[in-house]
Amino acid sequence: MGYTLEDLRADVPVLRRKVYLNTGTMGAAPQTVTVRFFKAYEQWQMEGSGWPEAYERRRAGMDAVRSAMSLLLGVPQASIGFAGNVTQVVNWVAQGLRFEEGDEVIVGAEEHPANRYPWRALEAMGRLRVVAWPMARDDDGLLRDLDRLIGPRTRLVAISHVLQTSGRVLPAAEIAALCRSRGVMSLIDGAQALGQVGVDLAAIDPDFYPFSGHKWLLGPVGTSGIYIRPGSLERLGLLPAGSGSAEHDLAGREDPEVPWRPEARRFEVGTANWPLFEGLAAALELRAEIGSRAIEQHQRLLAEMFIDGLPCGAEVVPVPNRAAMCTLRFPQGPEDILGRLASGHGVIARAVGEFEPAGVRFSFGPYNNAEDVAAAHRAIAALTARG
Repeated sequence: MGYTLEDLRADVPVLRRKVYLNTGTMGAAPQTVTVRFFKAYEQWQMEGSGWPEAYERRRAGMDAVRSAMSLLLGVPQASIGFAGNVTQVVNWVAQGLRFEEGDEVIVGAEEHPANRYPWRALEAMGRLRVVAWPMARDDDGLLRDLDRLIGPRTRLVAISHVLQTSGRVLPAAEIAALCRSRGVMSLIDGAQALGQVGVDLAAIDPDFYPFSGHKWLLGPVGTSGIYIRPGSLERLGLLPAGSGSAEHDLAGREDPEVPWRPEARRFEVGTANWPLFEGLAAALELRAEIGSRAIEQHQRLLAEMFIDGLPCGAEVVPVPNRAAMCTLRFPQGPEDILGRLASGHGVIARAVGEFEPAGVRFSFGPYNNAEDVAAAHRAIAALTARG
């Protein structure tokens, strides 16, 4: 039958000791993925990391994982650039766009620091003004607010596809379409979306779509990237630049004209730990064998099961369209709750400080099952009973 969800669960070491419900922060990589990465790194070092054949192997490996990612996203390979994390690629965009005094960037009110601090930093440097976009409880209100906020100096809207605070799925295609209709660029952060919900970039059509390989895709830490719409690549500057930015590394020594790569990978500069992406390739292969739709349905079902069976005393943060994450509010402080969940019940979750009172987020990955949901229910019941 091939690799199944049950095989995946047996392949994740942390599940032998804990109830891991924090995929939204970092996915628990299967042993298959870790072994693939370590073997690639070991071979790299045994053969000599600077050996010419090693560079050929690196190019072939990166081409292979780029091909797999392009299939998953439904976009051309040339539009995908890889990096270590989403923060890095958001900074590519923030530093590459040509802003003028008085320009504005609209940023969602519940964004992760990766998609908030780069814009605030530019604001502090006097290069633009950040306009906060409050998250209305319904999607129609959300879009009305965005339409109202977009003004003559708006250059870009930065928002997540799935909010990391609550697991709310935002209407990404409608947001991108509204931006296009007003002549505004869109950066839609897919760190929490890719691998958790279906992502059809052809339908969404954003200018920029960062994604993470080490959350819901279960790749090694240090594997992320960005989709850049072909026409939007021209709107970015040339930095960061270095080895890999041009068609050949001897360009620009005497002749100032450099044949810059007309692809997103021109930002993949300098020395990188490419065996990490061998691990990502392994994760994508496992995902393809199980099936993305089966994984997404499984995760969403667990989240629904979790909400439906919650004991009294646990308040759910409501959202109009939910992925596989759920945030609960407790009367106690979240750090106290997290510690008691972990030490007393072996349940790993995450604090969400954006809400008042602060909440605790539970994420259901492809390796979780109904037993994990039941264990979380028992732990929450014990905590709410004690007060």
